[in-house]
Order: sequence, then structure tokens, then C-alpha cells
Amino acid sequence: MSFTRYNQMVTMEQSVPTGRIGRYVVQGELGRGAMGVVYRAQDPTIGRVVAIKTIRIGQFSDPAELKHVRERMMREAQAAGMLSHNNIVTIYDILEETETAYIFMEYVDGETLEKILLADTPIDQQLITWILRQAAEALDYAHARGIVHRDIKPANIMVRKDGVVKIADFGIARVQSQSMTQTGQVLGTPNYMSPEQISGKPVDGKADQYSLAVMLYEVLTGEKPFVADSLPTLLFKVVSETPAPMPRMNPTLSPQIDEVLQRALSKSPADRFSTCAEFVRALERACNATPGWRTLVRGGGLTQPTQDIQPMLVQQPLVNRPVVLPPVPAPVATPAAPATPKPASRIRWGLVAAMAGGLVLLGAAVIGAKLYFDKKQAVVEQMPGSVVETPVVAPPAKPSPAKPVAAKQEAVKPPDTPVVQPPQSSAMAVSIRTTPEGARVIIDDGKVPPCTSPCLLELPAGRHAAVITIEDFKTEMRIFNVPQDSSINVTMEKKKGMLEISSTPQGATISIDGAEHPQKTPALIPLVIGKHTVTVTLAGKPPYTQSFEMRADATISLHPNWAN
Repeated sequence: MSFTRYNQMVTMEQSVPTGRIGRYVVQGELGRGAMGVVYRAQDPTIGRVVAIKTIRIGQFSDPAELKHVRERMMREAQAAGMLSHNNIVTIYDILEETETAYIFMEYVDGETLEKILLADTPIDQQLITWILRQAAEALDYAHARGIVHRDIKPANIMVRKDGVVKIADFGIARVQSQSMTQTGQVLGTPNYMSPEQISGKPVDGKADQYSLAVMLYEVLTGEKPFVADSLPTLLFKVVSETPAPMPRMNPTLSPQIDEVLQRALSKSPADRFSTCAEFVRALERACNATPGWRTLVRGGGLTQPTQDIQPMLVQQPLVNRPVVLPPVPAPVATPAAPATPKPASRIRWGLVAAMAGGLVLLGAAVIGAKLYFDKKQAVVEQMPGSVVETPVVAPPAKPSPAKPVAAKQEAVKPPDTPVVQPPQSSAMAVSIRTTPEGARVIIDDGKVPPCTSPCLLELPAGRHAAVITIEDFKTEMRIFNVPQDSSINVTMEKKKGMLEISSTPQGATISIDGAEHPQKTPALIPLVIGKHTVTVTLAGKPPYTQSFEMRADATISLHPNWAN
């Protein structure tokens, strides 16, 4: 990969997405950021579509500062260009002008995680886990080579339609850092920045781990761990405060999940996980041990209860509660009733007894009248032609289901039935085929019964995620929409390991299985699993040959030494 510095002037204004930048033909604008514009363009020589990111460096009036930024930009872009990883956006070229720098990079046909999180429905658990695995692998790969991203956020994580995750803007963050510092601004998005970045301390890969944890905290709770009305308050919170426990905003999350996130969000880098992959593995274990956990849409945490108040709301209805009457006061509770009451007392109790007797007689009369009425009504109903009393017993407003009136009502019901049918008509059969066949297909984290390819599944309208697995092949994911996508075709890729070749002296030719490889030593080459033979040659030196069997995710290092 070469980095060419062009001397010709750019003939296109940034505000007009037409024309050329260098040899690239601009096709349109992809987006705008704090530092400039991102364009979609094509290399007319080989027909490759690229993305062009602009960085304004003409803000410096001091020539020494401008020279320093230029040199840093070249070093960082070259370092990022050496990151050869499937989950990192590749940098192809760089063009530097007096006022603007242009970085030409891989064009990713897909969506940013930022856009996915803006949907009205929460992101699927399986999809966010898939994204985290790939992002962690890419970050650890860069960290092992001494490169820190410094600006991990949903807008810099892209998801292709085939499910491959791409981390963008590697190596550009440091360039922006220099520019932003000079102009009195803060690099990146402060909500996702680590405490050591804000404090101006040296950073390593654990700063990216912190940003990854902030992003995940937001996915799980719908809220960022720290928010504030002003930038100074926000920065103070990031440096000094502890994030709120996640179960408080999302009750489906367990203390185990919260413990993992709190560790990754530790103020001290030494208290975090050793790698991003270790962080993601710990999170997956905690999620697997928490049945029913789910993600929330942005802002969803504001609508979640902070505690379980349902038991307080469930009360026994008053009509079902037993009515307890107080005891009769004087006759029972008064112990000093005389054996021979005074005449006034006899009169008083006589009145009470008379009233009680009257109430008993009244009750008996009511019961007798009721029995008489019921008996009479039964006789009337049995008399032929008796229609006078019938409306009292069976009003026309409540006909019996067996009567002709009900049948007439059911006859007019079918025309209303189509009203409830549209949700069912939006479902569609989706065909899924793989090469090779026989792969296991899991849709939406098992919400749909799995199938073995080729298969046909009936799926409702909306976005879906399919995870496809087969032995000795890489797990694939496809993100598709129903009813727009009716056929999914996947070519499975064999699992790979990594071949690391260096030599003394460097610049040796590498041949793999009899075919010359375009890279010279040192090189890092992915190889499919299986048996391979590698030959390394250098002019005037005896060839070095080694045979081995590559296993999935393994790394084999070879180092021929012709110095002796």
C-alpha cells in the first residue's frame, strides 16, 4: 500500500459534491462532521468506489504548527494504512493540500451503528453481540500494534449488509486531536471519551475499551452513563462520578451484567479488562446467565420503573372485603346494667325491641313478595300467548344467541373481518440459500424456529438478522428487511488463521502453496484452515521452506534468518 503526495491543486469546492479530488471522480456527499465533509468517489483507473474524508488543516496561522500537523497526519495515516484487518476500514491513499487534507478509504455499503440505534425499535440482542465481537477483535488487533482509535462511538462503527463490522477513522483521531486542541475545542464526542483522555493523560487500548463500554451502556439502558447541560459539567462527571446502576433503568438487566459494565467503565485503566475481547466475553457470560435481558431504544430508560411498584398497586377490591360491624355498645359492653331497670330504661329497651321486630316483619314481607312474584312470573311464561310480561324477563336488547336475531348479526360481521388482516398480509416467505448447503440458520436470536439451508421461512415485515453457521466455516450474518428482501444467498468463507512472516534481512519473497504472494517480509497474511507450504526466498540465499497445518484463529510465526 502506497501513500502518494500530490502537488496539483484540488479543482473542486467542498460544498459542491461534483468534480475531482486528485484522480478520483466525486459522485456525491456521504456526510459532514466537525472536521470536514465525506464524499463518495470512484477511482477511474480501476473502477473502485472509495470514501474521501476531508480534514481542514488550514486553521493554523503559525507555519510551525501547520508543519507539525502535516507531519503528524502523514504518520498517523500511514500507521492506520498498515492495519490490515477485515473489521477495519482500509486506507488507500492520502492527498495533502495547503488548506485541506484528503484521506481516501474503503467505501462501506451499509449503515452506521448510530443510524441503527435511531430506529423506533431496540436493536436485536443477537445483532449487538455480533457487532461487539467484531469491534473488540479489530480494536485488540490495532492495540497490539500500538495504535489507539481514541474516538470509538456509534457513528464510527459501520455494519455492512452482509453483517461485517467496519471501524472507521482509525489513525485520524490523533490528527483531529492536534487540530482541535489548537482551536480550543475538544476532540471527538465527550460522552464517549475516557477519563484519561479528558485529563490529558497518556492513553492506551483501554481508552477504547472504555468508549466501547459507554456505547454498550447506552444500548442496554437507552441512556448514556453521563449527561449534562454544559461541557464542563459533563467532563467533570466523566472524571469523577460513577455511572448509575443499569438495572435501575432497565430491570431486565442483572447485577452481573452491571458489574461487567462498571468494571469496563472504571476511572483507572488498570481496573478495566486486559483486552476488549475479554470484556466482551465477560459480558456474553453475564448475558447468558440472565434470561429475558433486552436492549432499549434511546431514551427508553426514562420510561422504565426504578423499582418494582406493582405489589403496591395490587389491592383487594372494596366490594370483596369482609364488612366488620362494631359491637352493640350499651347492652353488651356495659357491665353495670341493674337487675331491676328503672321505668325509663324499660321504655327505651321496649322501643328498641319493637323496632327490631318491625324490621324482621318487613324483611319477611319482602321475601314473601319476591317468592310470590317469581312464582307468578314462571306461570305467566308458561301460558301460551302471554306477551305482556315477556319484555320484563327477556328484553329485545339482549337476544339469546340461538334466536334468529343473532344469526342476522353474524351474517353482517364478515365484511368487517378484513380490517384486522393487514398485519398478516405483510408477512412474506423468504428464501435462504448457502454455498455450501447444510448451514444452520437462526433468525432474530431464535425468535423464529431455525432451519437448515436451503430453506423457506415466513417472516413478518421489518428488519431481521440471520446468523448462519456451518462447521469449518466462518459464522456469517445477514441483515435484511421484509418485504423488500425475499431471497438471501450466502457464500460461506472458510475459517482462517494468521501467518506472520519476518526475515533477516527483510524484503524476502513469499510463496504460499506454490504461488508467489504480493507482500514481502515482514508480512501478516490470513490463511484458510488446512495444510500449507510456505517458501521464503532471498537473492543469494538458500530458500527457506516450512509446511504446517493452519487451525482456526491460530497464529503461526516464521522467521528465516540469513544473517549468520
